[in-house]
Amino acid sequence: MTVDDAQAILKDLTELEFPKLMGFSVIFALFKTYGIPSVSSLLVATGQLANRETASKRTADTGVLLLEFALNKPSSDRTIQAIARMNYLHSRYQRSGKITDADMLYTLSLFALEPSRWIQRYEWRDLTDLEVCASGTFWKAMGDAMLIPYDVLPSSKSGWEDGLHWLEEVEAWSTRYEEENMVYADTNSQLANAHLEVIFLSLPPRLMYVGRRVISVILGERLRRAMGSLIDVP
Repeated sequence: MTVDDAQAILKDLTELEFPKLMGFSVIFALFKTYGIPSVSSLLVATGQLANRETASKRTADTGVLLLEFALNKPSSDRTIQAIARMNYLHSRYQRSGKITDADMLYTLSLFALEPSRWIQRYEWRDLTDLEVCASGTFWKAMGDAMLIPYDVLPSSKSGWEDGLHWLEEVEAWSTRYEEENMVYADTNSQLANAHLEVIFLSLPPRLMYVGRRVISVILGERLRRAMGSLIDVP
């Protein structure tokens, strides 16, 4: 499977079959990174996501770049420019060591893994092996373009048979990373609440409690603990 083939498959899933859930799963993937203190502390320190106004802008900016990746061929000028922009935004923090390779790989893993997880839980059918392979093929290529090293994965030297093989190793590594690094920090809670204000911007105040309770259930136990009591509404 080529990267162009993989992108075409994911584009159909995004635009035709699962438009709502594919979009929501990507938002959740971004939200999930806020449960990692090394990620949340940097975002709070830079002011990028510390309140509703900056959270809204940053979320929109990230969404635009991700849509450019997903909806245009990997060889297109739009995708190349989006990747260049993403690399530029990350570069100074990577050079200073404020963004680690592990944090970059974890974030990439969530964009690759969360859509299939959400579809498996809530949609009318599961993804086929071909579609899951497309996700692995596509996001591995995006990680290559963003210069994310894969040396922590078992087959980094010998190479992967296909996108499924890469995705299986990424999922195993990502699960261990969460177990070791997803712990409570005040910055996690701060980012989570700023992001929730954006998500619930059009929700009537009387329904805010219900909305937060729904999110609290969706988060799962580990991420709920990492976000703290402001998310786990009593």
